[in-house]
Order: sequence, then C-alpha cells, then structure tokens
Amino acid sequence: MESTNTARTAIPDHVPEELVWPHKLNEFTSELDDPYIAAARLHNGPGIIWAAEASLGKPGWVLTQHDLIRDAYLDFEHFSSTRDANTGEVLGKDMVRMIPVEVDPPEHQHYRRILNPLFTPKHVNTYGEMVQSTCNSLIDRIPDPANCEFISDFAEIFPNSIFLSLLGMPQEELPQFLEWERQLLRSGDQADYEKSSEAARLIFQYLHGFVTEQKENPQRTEFIDALIDGTIEGRPLNDLEILGYCMLFYVAGLDTVYSTLGWIMRHLANDQPLQDHLRNNPQDIPKAVEEFSRAFAVPAPHRRVTEDFDFHGVRMRKNDVVLLPLYLAARDPRVYDNPHKIDINRGARNISFATGPHTCLGVHLAKRELRTVLESFLARFSAIRMQDGESYEYHTGGVRGVDRLPLVLET
Repeated sequence: MESTNTARTAIPDHVPEELVWPHKLNEFTSELDDPYIAAARLHNGPGIIWAAEASLGKPGWVLTQHDLIRDAYLDFEHFSSTRDANTGEVLGKDMVRMIPVEVDPPEHQHYRRILNPLFTPKHVNTYGEMVQSTCNSLIDRIPDPANCEFISDFAEIFPNSIFLSLLGMPQEELPQFLEWERQLLRSGDQADYEKSSEAARLIFQYLHGFVTEQKENPQRTEFIDALIDGTIEGRPLNDLEILGYCMLFYVAGLDTVYSTLGWIMRHLANDQPLQDHLRNNPQDIPKAVEEFSRAFAVPAPHRRVTEDFDFHGVRMRKNDVVLLPLYLAARDPRVYDNPHKIDINRGARNISFATGPHTCLGVHLAKRELRTVLESFLARFSAIRMQDGESYEYHTGGVRGVDRLPLVLET
C-alpha cells in the first residue's frame, strides 16, 4: 500500500493513528498504467482507512474490502445518501437533489416506485430497437475506422444520444450536452469544481425549460409521462422533484456507460483471443457483459454518517464522509479468485451496480447498451486493436473513465 504522494491534513481525534493513510486517493490510483491494479494495492492494508483526500478533495473514510462496502450500502440508517457539502461543491449547494439516488429510505422507495416499471428487464427490451439503431448510426459515422478515437468518436456520444431519445429531446442538442457532461462529471481540482457547478446550473436551466414545455406536449415520451403523472403518497410530483429525476438521468446514465465502454474496449483491443471467441460465439456476450461489469466497476460513491457509531470495530462520527469504491469491491481477492483476470465463465455475482435499496435503477438498460455495443462492433469489425505506438489516457475520481483510446477497427 505504498505511495509516492502524500498530503497533510488535520486528523480528527476519533481516528486511530494506525488507520491514517496520508495520501491522495486519486493520485494513488493513477500511479500505474492500470488504475484498477494501482487501487488494488489497498487490499494489502486495513479494510477501513482514513485518507487525507478521499472524496472530492476532502478527507474521509475509505472502505477497501468488498464485504465492508456491501455492508455500508445495506446499512442506510447509518450511511446516508443525502447530499452533503462535498457534493454541493460540484453540483452547487442550491441544486435540486437527484431523485431517487440522493433520498434515503423509506422516502426513497416512494420515489423509486414511479420509475420501476420503465426499467424492468421486460420493458427495457422495448428500447432494443432504439438502442440498436443508435449504435449502428454512430458506427456508420465513425470518420476513419483505421484511425478511430473510440471515446470521442463513439463512447461518449452513444449514451448521450440515448438519453436525448428517452426524454424526447432533439438530437441537435447533443454537442451542448457533451460539453456539459465533460465539465460536470470529470472534475479534479478546485477550478474543475467551479466549472462543474456552472455546468450544473446551465443543465438545470435547460431541463427546467424543457419540463415546462413538456407539460403542454401531448406527444411526450413515457419517461416524461411517468414523471408528470407520477404521485407520491397521493400528491403529484412538483417541478423540483421532476427536475431531480431528470438530473439523475443525466448524471448517472451517461458517465458510467461511457466509462465502462472505454475500459471494455481497451481490454478487448489487447485480448485478441477473447475478442475472437466472442465474435465466433456471440451467445457468450451476455456472460462477458457480466464479467466486464464486475472487473470494470467505475463509480466511487460516498455516504455521510448519520450518527456516532462503531462500524466493524471502527468508531465513526456523525457527518464523517465514507467512500465506497465499487472498483475495490470488484477486485477484492477475498471474494474473487485471480480478480484481475477476465473470465467470462466466472459466474460470480458482483455489486458493481451497487446493492440494497440503492441498486442502480438503470442496471438492465446499461447492460443492454453494453451488450448491443459489443455485438455490433464484433460483428462489424474483424479485429479491434490499439494503434501502433499509441497509448490510452484515463482519469480517476468519482467515476473512473478512459479519456482517449486510439483504435484500429479492421473490416
């Protein structure tokens, strides 16, 4: 668990000295070519550490083991999802709360129930044609397959385009939404946080105008219908609640899919045998999606401690920040044999889309998107590989993703 970067910050009195880890988590996980292997060095130390910089540049607890992360997700009474000051720095302190992810049970269930019918596996199948046509169209538009920059040519566009379709927004808005996404979801230092807050404000303004227009639109999509017609304990949703759902669609549905696609394609470009197997055995692609989802978990959400209590022998205080890096749960050798190996026959369950009440609402849609992309690229191209002499670039943080992936797509 050694690191070359260190940071100094005041250590709260309730934090045992032996659990203090005086480093910056984002820098630590960026020290190697593969951030998953870099982060996995934490598995050699305590299951709970106090990091000098844990979440959004602030100190806090970091859980490093699968079972501890799972337990924190399930213990919503002690680990709250409601917005804290850290998130407020990025989204803006006055920004609407994202519903239902920033709502705790029992209120959470009431909000989630409104959209549950639209995200069942059966209902997600009805989006299949739209997802497939979007994927095909974007592949057709790749300027030069022999000189493809996968992220900007496809990965970041794909989920944004689906988002616009599901909400009934014009595809002409795509360049603006891409720019907002880059500013909002890839923050690092304080200057980036200021850009994120401004992007959040502009997104909010746009969505507010859009929702107002949709109330008078008889041709609105089923998503907007569900929100405008939705009720909570007998009352209709107000405008801020509807906007909270829309903000969640935007924030949660874009960066995770684009990021996971980047990691998957990077792996396939360097694993020709697996690529050939899936191309010749497309029936195994759903298994591959499950294994890729495990190995390339991308989020690191955080929680706020609601009261002083002991968690697995460690004293935590009210309002402590606790980071739950799902990428650490995904590569924990206590749970997965040879966790860094991609084994599509592993068949092991994972919590890469969270667990408990806050299990990702859009998990089935996300997996449908990943499956569609894999099927389409493997069918369209005879080989996918890295461009000679080129390397990839990535970022860590709240969601780790690939920023640049130069590929050769051979037909």
